Amino acid sequence: MSWRLAAALLAFATLPAAAQDKSWKSHVSPREPAALYHHHCAVCHGEKGDGDTQAKHALDPAPADFTSEKARKDLSRAHMIEVLNKGTRTREGNRTAMIAWSNHLSREQIEAVVDYVIVTFMDGKVVPNDQLHGDSHKHAGHDHSASHIKAVDYPYGLKPNPANGKAVYAANCQSCHGAQGDGRGDPKRTASAKPRDFRDPGLRTASGFTLYSTVSRGKVHAGAWDKSLRNQDIADVSEYVLKSFVKQQGTQAQEHAGGHAHGHAHGHAHGHGK
Repeated sequence: MSWRLAAALLAFATLPAAAQDKSWKSHVSPREPAALYHHHCAVCHGEKGDGDTQAKHALDPAPADFTSEKARKDLSRAHMIEVLNKGTRTREGNRTAMIAWSNHLSREQIEAVVDYVIVTFMDGKVVPNDQLHGDSHKHAGHDHSASHIKAVDYPYGLKPNPANGKAVYAANCQSCHGAQGDGRGDPKRTASAKPRDFRDPGLRTASGFTLYSTVSRGKVHAGAWDKSLRNQDIADVSEYVLKSFVKQQGTQAQEHAGGHAHGHAHGHAHGHGK
C-alpha cells in the first residue's frame, strides 16, 4: 500500500462522525465478518488486530490492541457493540477518531464484526457483561456496560445443536481426543502430539466463544477447522464438548465434593451425639 493511499484511508477513518456522510452504508454482508473487518477496521486496528498501524502514530488515543491481555480483561462483547454503535469520547467529552458506525453498519453487521474480533484476535475471551465493576466502563455520552444488549453464547448468531456436534466430534475429533474426551485417541494419530484432555479442571471456565475460537483457528498441535467445517458445525461440536466433557466433569466434581461434605458433616454430628 502506498503512503498516499494509507494517508487517505487514515484521513477518512479519523474524520469526526459529524463530518461523515451519514447516507453512506456498507454493502459488505454480515455473513462475511472478515471482509467487514478488513474493509472498515483494519486501517486503524491492523490486519492482526494489534493496533500496530500507521494510525497509532497519529491518533490519540491510539487504536485498541485486541490481542492484549488488557483488552481481554477490560472489554465485554456488549461494551464493544456499544462503542461501534455510538463511537467514543474522552472523559472530558471530546470525540475521538472512533466514529459512530451505526450510521454506516446495520446491527447485524456490527455484531458480526465484533464477534469476528473476539474470535480471531481475543481467543474468544472477553469479560462477561455482569462482571464489569465500578465506573471504569462509563464515558461521556454513553455507558459501555450496555446492559440492554442481549448476551449470547456463540458468535454470528449461531444456535448450537449438540446432537449434530456429537456426529461432528466422532468424525473429526474422536481419533485424537478419544471417545471420552480424555485425549486418549488412536496412538497412531497422537504419537507426535498431545491432544487436550477436555476433562482437565483448567478448562472449566471455557465458554462457547473460547471453544469456538480454538476449534476454528486451531492451537498448538490442533489444526484450524474453519476451512473444513461450517460455522454451524464448529458451534455444534463446541457445545457437545462443553456439555459432554468440560462441564460434565465440573458437575461430577461438585457433586462428589458435596457428597463428601455431607458425609463428613453427618459423621461428625453422629459421633458428637454419642
